[in-house]
Amino acid sequence: MRLAHYEPLSLTDFPGRLATTVFTVGCNFACPYCHNPELVTVREDTPQLTEETFFAFLKRRRGKLNGVCITGGEPTLHADLAGFVERIRALGYAVKLDTNGSNPEVLGHLLETNSLDYVAMDVKAPPSGYSEMTGSPYALVLAEASIRLLAEYNTVHEYRTTVLPLLFAEIDIDNIISMLPPGSRYVIQNFIATKTLDPNLVHARGFASGDLEAIADRMRLRYPLLHISTRNGI
Repeated sequence: MRLAHYEPLSLTDFPGRLATTVFTVGCNFACPYCHNPELVTVREDTPQLTEETFFAFLKRRRGKLNGVCITGGEPTLHADLAGFVERIRALGYAVKLDTNGSNPEVLGHLLETNSLDYVAMDVKAPPSGYSEMTGSPYALVLAEASIRLLAEYNTVHEYRTTVLPLLFAEIDIDNIISMLPPGSRYVIQNFIATKTLDPNLVHARGFASGDLEAIADRMRLRYPLLHISTRNGI
């Protein structure tokens, strides 16, 4: 695994768990609002964390932490992800995967083998704008396959979208909801300007909290399990 760094403790990345969050390097999408641009491609200044260092940390924290969130970048790009997950679980940790849904084959294998305790999948855009938002002509069909996979298995999961007024209107959120199966948790994450892949968005603003709450209230009439988060997605 090509790892960048880890956060020793997170109270929010893995619902119901005291977790550490580990970041992988490399992503096949180029979402302009991405808040981890340094992880999209390998650069000279990209941080590097060895698996030995990370697993030494996990061994020290057994009994104090009970979850590991694997995020990125896009973790499913790594051929040894399944083995990485297996090693984590062997230490007694629950595993959450953050993914953009671009690798349904890998996701399906992990679901079929009951290797994951929680999955959060970013749904990047409504169907009409998926390719433009991600920079990938195949992103939509792959995302749709991953959405269906998550609905087929019993693994706890959520779909989520990072939204900002410059790129999303209310109708876009409504059209994303049309892609989702009923009965799943859907999280709207308000954009927070920190770092962005597109430098023109560094000073962009998210929705005003009242405006986003009003949108969410209207959307819940169609999709009751809709929530709002202030955290950015992967």
